[in-house]
Amino acid sequence: MSYRTFLDTTGKRWEVWLVTPAAAERRKIDRRASYGATGGFEGEADRRRTPDRRRSPFRHSVSVASEYSNGWLCFEGEGEKRRLAPVPPGWAEAGPDRLATWLQAAKRVVKCAP
Repeated sequence: MSYRTFLDTTGKRWEVWLVTPAAAERRKIDRRASYGATGGFEGEADRRRTPDRRRSPFRHSVSVASEYSNGWLCFEGEGEKRRLAPVPPGWAEAGPDRLATWLQAAKRVVKCAP
C-alpha cells in the first residue's frame, strides 16, 4: 500500500493512500468454511477447543459499489475524508499540485452510524 502526505492550496495537510476492494471483501467470507469434514484442511486438525462464539460471521457484510470495484484513493485531512475512483495512473509519484487537483475531484465521504 502506498501512502502520501501533502498540503493543499490552503495549506491544509492531507494524507492519501490506495484502497483495494480485495482487502475489504475478504471480510465477506468465512475462511473457516473451507474446512473439510474433519474440521481442518487436508491433513490438518482444527486447533479450536471451543465452538465458534460469533453470532453471525457475516454480521457486517461489506459490499463495494461498482465505481470502486478496481480500487480508489482515500484522502483524509482534519476530520474530512474523500474518495477518488478510478485511481489515476502514476498517483504515487504525482506532485502536491496534482494531488490537490485530484482531491478537488474526489467525493466527500459521509460517515454513517454503525
